Amino acid sequence: MIKVTRYEKTTRVEMVLNDEVVSWLSIHQRKCYIAGKEFTVGAIGGVGTKDEHRHKGYSRAVLDQSIKVMSEDGTELSLLFGIGDYYHRWGYVSCLPQNRLSIATWQAERATKYHQIRPLLDTDFPAILEIYKKDNQNRTGAIVRDKESYRKFRLGSTFGEKAVPYVLERDGLIEGYIVLDDAKHSVNLAEIGASTPAVYYSVLAFLAEEAIKRRVSTITGNIPQDHQFALFARKFGLAINVNYVYDADGMGRIINQEKVLKGLEEPLFKRCGLDPQKQAITVETDLGVTVLGQGDYYGSLKTDQMTLTQLLFGYLAVNQTIFTKNLITDMKMEDLEKMFPLQIAHLWGPDKF
Repeated sequence: MIKVTRYEKTTRVEMVLNDEVVSWLSIHQRKCYIAGKEFTVGAIGGVGTKDEHRHKGYSRAVLDQSIKVMSEDGTELSLLFGIGDYYHRWGYVSCLPQNRLSIATWQAERATKYHQIRPLLDTDFPAILEIYKKDNQNRTGAIVRDKESYRKFRLGSTFGEKAVPYVLERDGLIEGYIVLDDAKHSVNLAEIGASTPAVYYSVLAFLAEEAIKRRVSTITGNIPQDHQFALFARKFGLAINVNYVYDADGMGRIINQEKVLKGLEEPLFKRCGLDPQKQAITVETDLGVTVLGQGDYYGSLKTDQMTLTQLLFGYLAVNQTIFTKNLITDMKMEDLEKMFPLQIAHLWGPDKF
């Protein structure tokens, strides 16, 4: 029997046999940004099956039910961090690249500290949430943080890492914040936010001090390569690794195509200079047909939900999808490349589920 239990911000889906829960997962209610717009997300986490009940199809049944639950609840997207070669069966596809930068400690020592840096207090959250929103509302994949309820960094850079947050003050004002992993033998930056470029100098100087205390030769961070801190750190001998994982790790899928595409109508048209009042585009996938715009026919796209997800997250190049025939269209290539630009989608470690 499949049991579905709804809580305030989480739905628990379980396979129950003879009053014993043998397989389970949780659907956390979140929101994320895509092209500056907010969408509801079913964030899948805590997936598990008891060892003695593996390979019996129970996890499959739980995931099948979870897709139905999210669809019934009007959820627009779903995201998860998954093992390889498994979740594609439910339409999930890699869409969140994994980023890691590194800077030699001796190079970081050249930075100057302009701020007082202290541990974060509960009363600091309103200020840092404002900084977070300004930094991330145009970052596809970033989680929308609720001012009313977001009062703790649950994780550091990933699962199993505890968070150690700090704020940066100057002249009595909070101008930035950072989250470090709670580790004795490494200095890893899990998140950073800043309202002024001076914060980046202070952060790097502080990280150098921490690295010297811990006798660490290299400072690392899980920061997107196009983030302002990564761009700033180039002059300090920055190295960046971006891992576009295949069929694993940060994955997503569309649950409600109509809501997602209608919600993105304005930015998609604006990117390529089209007017939704004058032109119309038809998008057809295995989830159905959606018409964007109210004007005359301009073109059509025929693809699958997984490819569309990767295009919306900027994970795939349009010309590649056309070459492989995962996208069939009569639209101009230049319009499509503007509509679905390559980008670095990112979900910060403390928001993982």
